[in-house]
Amino acid sequence: MPAIEFEKTLPSLGSGKLSESILREKALHIPESYIRVVKPQYLNDSIEQGTDLFYSTSLSNFNQLIEKHILEPQDDAFYYYKQKHHSGVELSGWIVGVDAYNYLEGSVKKHENTLIGKENRLIEHIRVLESMGEPVLLSQKLPVELKTIANQILENPISEITDEYNNIHQLWQVTDIETIHKVIAIFNQFDSLYIADGHHRVASASRFLIENKPLESEKGFMALVMDENELLIKPFYRLLKDIDESKLVDFLNYHEIRYTLTESKNIDLTQGNVLCVAKDYSLIIHLDISHDDLDAKEKLDVSRIEQLIFKELFQINDTSNDSRISFLRGDNPLDVVQDQLNQGSINLAFLFAPNTMQEIIDVADAGLIMPPKSTFIEPKLLTGMLIEDYR
Repeated sequence: MPAIEFEKTLPSLGSGKLSESILREKALHIPESYIRVVKPQYLNDSIEQGTDLFYSTSLSNFNQLIEKHILEPQDDAFYYYKQKHHSGVELSGWIVGVDAYNYLEGSVKKHENTLIGKENRLIEHIRVLESMGEPVLLSQKLPVELKTIANQILENPISEITDEYNNIHQLWQVTDIETIHKVIAIFNQFDSLYIADGHHRVASASRFLIENKPLESEKGFMALVMDENELLIKPFYRLLKDIDESKLVDFLNYHEIRYTLTESKNIDLTQGNVLCVAKDYSLIIHLDISHDDLDAKEKLDVSRIEQLIFKELFQINDTSNDSRISFLRGDNPLDVVQDQLNQGSINLAFLFAPNTMQEIIDVADAGLIMPPKSTFIEPKLLTGMLIEDYR
């Protein structure tokens, strides 16, 4: 963990959470920033990701943090994590080691595919550093007993950090053997855990550990396990450009797809209702909820809109590879969408209710994969706040 005097400056939100410009500034101007370990190219534009120079520079920066006692070793422990989210809610869970075989054998279940190239780069990074700098996020319905145990240890956190979004990250260290054994006994009762965030890191860490750390005691990858009801799940909006939005209403009428014209865009959407916004109109598409013949993926609102409208009307057959579609995180204000419509940079936006965790579980249990950019799940964790050392 960071030494106490560096706990505010060493950890950081990473890629996908902060912009590249902010991360680059941190790397350049904060000597102890962990961004120098995960993104050494920000210090030298000649460093290309995935090259020998990338990995050697990353390792050198990591070793300097250890040699200068900026990072300090800890006793083996479990950790309890709590985030006071900027929205006012509290998100919490246990940071534990999960056996790599659980992922490869399928009891740690995924809902996204991974890219083998990205997996291999992450494996090499883990191999070079012999460490993992951020927990992955797993979920399951957790028993009340785990909350009871947590309440017994929640006095003074050993670490408390506020990030750029005013989320407060707190850690408690658990070294009491009796408490650890109680927690292990409870977790060992689960048949499965579900990946909420970090699919590539789960895959990469599991492969690395099984290939390089054969001893049973060394096969755990670091994971924050949270109750499924505490996760914040947000949708992604689908934004379409270079299409004729005027055809939509006629298409809906022709195919007898129910819809309601609306002037309001600040609508709390529920499953089965999709808000569609053009520059000159807004409407809510009401999807038929009777769809017993569909599988868990096909039942999703996103899947049904892509099948009913994107493919049939706009000939968008692959949303992961079509220049006419882009994605916007569902925590962005609707003004962002309206501005793009007014500027003409997009023609149509589709806004969805968040997927439920049960929908994600159903997809994972069926061995299926969610559509691209379906969910944005919080909490987002800090890189470098807690580091699992495999050396």
